[in-house]
Amino acid sequence: ASDVYKRQNLIGVYGKPSSRRALVRLSNGRYQKVRVGDRIDGGQVSAIGDNELRYTKRGRNVVLKIPSS
Repeated sequence: ASDVYKRQNLIGVYGKPSSRRALVRLSNGRYQKVRVGDRIDGGQVSAIGDNELRYTKRGRNVVLKIPSS
């Protein structure tokens, strides 16, 4: 993916596997809690895994991963 999609950072994933939520840091510095189906950065969240979030934007799949320390 190009750096156009690097403006968001996945901070963490929490909740039970059946109802996962994720905390994302947006390009403007704000934080947003999202669930599957929520809209983020003009796309729609399609899946939240243990350490990644997937969303679809303009027909493209974008994957955000938690940065490893």
